[in-house]
Amino acid sequence: MTRSIERGLALLEVMVALVILGMVAIGYLQLLQVSHTLVLRSRVQAQAVSYAAAGMERAKLELPNLEPKPTELLPDGFRRETTARRWRPGLALLTVMVYQPGGGRFDLVRLVAEPPEARPDSAGSNLRGRR
Repeated sequence: MTRSIERGLALLEVMVALVILGMVAIGYLQLLQVSHTLVLRSRVQAQAVSYAAAGMERAKLELPNLEPKPTELLPDGFRRETTARRWRPGLALLTVMVYQPGGGRFDLVRLVAEPPEARPDSAGSNLRGRR
């Protein structure tokens, strides 16, 4: 009888060990799932930052034009809106908003100097011929 009790206890020990191992495995899989989600979110955020930086550079090149630009549809479901307005004489406020596919948004705002020909006072245009 003691031999059968020992076998039963050994079987119970193995079952408890399997339950503990299963719980550890489930925790590990949940950790992998959360880390995978974070990696995907960071990739989307990095792509939004890249699109915003590219839009800002293009807005700087087109700076004399302060007209509103239409919304741009970008790859992977991103959208970009660019606005430019005169902030103070000689300065323009550029704003690039990138809308992410999951509903997030990244804004990039910069104050940049307007080129002399775009300034309303255009005092810089008289200095071009002088050296």
